[in-house]
Amino acid sequence: MKNRGCWTCKARKVQCDRGLPTCQRCAQARRECQGYEMRLSWPKDGDKKRAITVGSQPTVMVPRRRNFFFINTTRRDVELYRYLSVQRQPFHLVQPAPGLQRLSQLRAGDMDLVHFFHSSAYLSLVTFNVTTEQIRDVLIRMSLAHDTTSGLALFYALLAFSSLRCNGLDRQAIRLKVAALHYLSASSKEGPLSSAEAAQHVAASMLLNAFEILLPVHSSGEEWLCYINGATKVLQVTRLTDRSNDSDIGRLLDWVYYHDAVSRFPTHHWRRKPLSLEATGSDSLISQGLRSPPLAKRRQVMPSPNPAHAILGLLSETCDTLLSPGDPRSRDEGYRNRLRALEEKIENLPPIPALATPAADAMAAVEIEVYQLATRIYLLRASQDPWESSSKLDSLIRRAFTVPLKANFCVHFFPLFILACEARTDEQRGSILNLIDRTETGARIRSMKGLRREIQSIWVQQDLHADSDLLMNYLGIMSAVISSSNALPSFA
Repeated sequence: MKNRGCWTCKARKVQCDRGLPTCQRCAQARRECQGYEMRLSWPKDGDKKRAITVGSQPTVMVPRRRNFFFINTTRRDVELYRYLSVQRQPFHLVQPAPGLQRLSQLRAGDMDLVHFFHSSAYLSLVTFNVTTEQIRDVLIRMSLAHDTTSGLALFYALLAFSSLRCNGLDRQAIRLKVAALHYLSASSKEGPLSSAEAAQHVAASMLLNAFEILLPVHSSGEEWLCYINGATKVLQVTRLTDRSNDSDIGRLLDWVYYHDAVSRFPTHHWRRKPLSLEATGSDSLISQGLRSPPLAKRRQVMPSPNPAHAILGLLSETCDTLLSPGDPRSRDEGYRNRLRALEEKIENLPPIPALATPAADAMAAVEIEVYQLATRIYLLRASQDPWESSSKLDSLIRRAFTVPLKANFCVHFFPLFILACEARTDEQRGSILNLIDRTETGARIRSMKGLRREIQSIWVQQDLHADSDLLMNYLGIMSAVISSSNALPSFA
């Protein structure tokens, strides 16, 4: 091989001294010496000397451009597919008789879903005052501990949730959900439930609630709310709340209380008629007497006066108490006094009890403060005269924009939504969107596209009202945006 100069001198078309490790000419010119190693070189455009030409056509032909078209799949198409899938194979997993098969005889694929739930899927469960790891362990223990009808309902609900989280809404996830609904219905027909069976029944309902929340916001209807109502009804009928000292049952109760309390917010603002239940078997479950009275008329008893239970109870009371500004009762002095007393109770929560680790203490304190701030802002903003300015409210908003935005993510939709409603500047709104992005990528929870869409719709309405100098109705805009969704959204 001919001894050539460095590539830098060759490109400059100057004589190279071939010095090692770099040539002196490049060093004197203060240029980077690109060395002497072999390079692959390709012919340049117009280089006839090195161009490759052949007389025949190339062996790989580029297909001619064709006109493509796309078929849009609508929500009706998806719901029809779900209905037909259930009708075609309704008994693949479900036996018509309530005879039980032993969990040890389940397929290896089902156990793979259990392992996936344990390792990853559980992260999409939304909890408060109890960690997702604790709820995960409770659900797995309950689903594998007893060979009962309610235990099988829980087991198949766990498989359905894990399958949905792993593979999306496919035939397997629907089949497993139908199986869970079958055993849940059979469990309600077997007579009085023991405490263990009642806990399994409640856990199965809550997992089916989580299944529906995990679906896109436009496809779930009101099913998630029906499952919460069913779980709450079972708690009341079986008096499972008396067993709250049991660690597993206590954590399960915390999970139910949280979703029940937060569900009061969207139902308070929902201005549409109740949606009919989808034909996926849930109608048979509700028909068994598990439909609860309206959420606004229920009062659950919290198991202990800790601040997490207290703030959830106060959020429920706030949603049940608030009246529309156009309601003549909203100008009553007794109503204003109730609001002031409620705001004082929210402000003066009981102290946070010491937890197992300092990190757990800090996390619990942040979660409770975020909910406390959001609930106070919601109450004050909803009850404020639109012509008035409140220094207390302004102070709360400033505090709210420093607490959750400093965190890496915020998995709770209600406080994030309330905080977003107070974002007026581009910087504040950008911070909210960045927090949503960090939550979606870091926390690995369900999709937040629906929440993002509702937040941006709130901002649009706020800007339109500001541009037209119209008086903004806080509750009215919030109700209009929430009711404009195709289905009742969850803010858990």
